[in-house]
Amino acid sequence: MKNCTIITLFTLLIAAAGCQKEESFDKSEPIVEPRFYRIIERDTIISGNYLGMGINEEAGKVYAVIQSLQQTKGVSYLNVVSNNSSDITALRDRISLYDYILLDQNEGTDSGVQITLASGKIKNIYLNSGKELSQWPEKLAGKSAVRVADSATELYEKLVNISRLEPYNIKFQRISLLTKNLNTSFDPVMSQSPQWYFAYTTGPDSLEVVKMFIKNDKLDHIEIERLTN
Repeated sequence: MKNCTIITLFTLLIAAAGCQKEESFDKSEPIVEPRFYRIIERDTIISGNYLGMGINEEAGKVYAVIQSLQQTKGVSYLNVVSNNSSDITALRDRISLYDYILLDQNEGTDSGVQITLASGKIKNIYLNSGKELSQWPEKLAGKSAVRVADSATELYEKLVNISRLEPYNIKFQRISLLTKNLNTSFDPVMSQSPQWYFAYTTGPDSLEVVKMFIKNDKLDHIEIERLTN
């Protein structure tokens, strides 16, 4: 089915999986000069397989296929929709599996905290307002705060400690683990998410967004958007 809708890459990043507020498309800094893309085709796969991902296959097996796409298709991340928790202590063994984490109140605020990791360290910290921070909370003593360049192994304990402090504990009402590090093992809780998605380039001026819909711990169907600029 053809479609000539024109969108910017920034719009795509926000809306790629149905305008879920807590989602992120990749782990990069804000785009200053967005590229414009047209959706030229949409497909839905309800049987067989796509890129090696089989319909009705268990979520863990689908994840293993996506990991292999790092080498074959250049896929570098996987976003997980509605992968939320309100209990930071329940994330001890999970938080290290992700590269992009959002802390916020249930209703969503400009002061929500976005933490991005790369190569085993905190890469950057932003508020939802777009303000870049060198540490969060800003007024907390340096070693107690989450700081840019901190080791990823320090993150969990620091967040647990911060969650016990007023007025920061309110930001732990909704802890979203958004971008899965494909170099880490499968997180079984991912199979409770209704949707995963990634994008990869298919040419100098084209890309493909692949959305996987999960139901009862299995791949229910796949939606594909092909774009060009």
